[in-house]
Amino acid sequence: MQWDDIYVAGLGAYLPPAASAEDAIAAGEYDAEELEANGITSVLVEPKLAAPEMAVLAARDAITHSAVDVGDIRLVFHSSLWYQGVDMWPAASYVARFAVGDSVVAFDVQQQCNAAVGAMDLAASRLLFERGRGMAGGAALLTTGDRFAMPGVDRWRTERGLPYGDGGTAMLLSTESGFARLLSTYTVSDNGLEQVLRGEKFHDTYQPGPLDITSRIAYHFANNGGMRASTVRLAEAVKASVAGALAEAKTEFGDLGGVVIPAAGRAKLDWQLSQLVGIHEEQTSWTFARTHGHLGAGDQFAGLRHLLLEGVVKPGDRVLMVGGGAGLTATSAVFEILGGMPAATERTWPR
Repeated sequence: MQWDDIYVAGLGAYLPPAASAEDAIAAGEYDAEELEANGITSVLVEPKLAAPEMAVLAARDAITHSAVDVGDIRLVFHSSLWYQGVDMWPAASYVARFAVGDSVVAFDVQQQCNAAVGAMDLAASRLLFERGRGMAGGAALLTTGDRFAMPGVDRWRTERGLPYGDGGTAMLLSTESGFARLLSTYTVSDNGLEQVLRGEKFHDTYQPGPLDITSRIAYHFANNGGMRASTVRLAEAVKASVAGALAEAKTEFGDLGGVVIPAAGRAKLDWQLSQLVGIHEEQTSWTFARTHGHLGAGDQFAGLRHLLLEGVVKPGDRVLMVGGGAGLTATSAVFEILGGMPAATERTWPR
């Protein structure tokens, strides 16, 4: 989808302290071979706050560093990968209540690691639909939040090659103005790959942890044509998503100043870069990912914020954002950077 008049007006994050992989190895929580192979040197670990609480802090950070009037925020989409602190409870409503207010529309978006990037597509559609009906001034708040704690998740070993980090992230989309313009989004689905993470069978209730993603994937490979068949389908979906977003934005690989990629260990990073012809590692969000870990649905918002704050991208640059999540869905987006992130403004928050 090609977009006109959709802007990134704010980016925010709550990033807790990092725990080093070397310390995890010394404590018997991680394997030296994994560190050597994948190069994730530390991950973020939140000792206390629940995932939605981190999302609220990230949302407030994004709103504070924006020119958006909170009264113009009409929609909140909250995305997550893991447990939100309470069973059978809408985390999005909590995030909306404490970041925006009681009356804003709020929904949880659940498409695993691709949820937040996919939510941009949904939010942009809603904002432009409302604008077409004569509603002036509109903004959408997109948040993520995850805390990967035992006994549910062993952050170092739940998924081979990809240690998990905690944190909250947020993006504000606006129809009025911003420091970046959303040029395009493009989503590709391959629902036949939902079984990759389903495992052998369904269950009647929640299964005690720690979660073992690696065994589920291994079961799928052993019973559905092996690793190559699924990997080829995954690659085709991601490449189609990237190609579609670039085409809609009338942008070539050589036009890009930076690329935001999903957090991954070195092996997966090398595969990602092989799909992004002409993109160099230093143009990507890898340096952020390797010290923060996989932030669930939050890799991309945090990665774009990192590229801006570190000066990797600057006004006039175009940036590709690549998302993918179990299901399978892959969403890519292209942005044009218009300026620097705004300075902080004074705000008051709902109580």
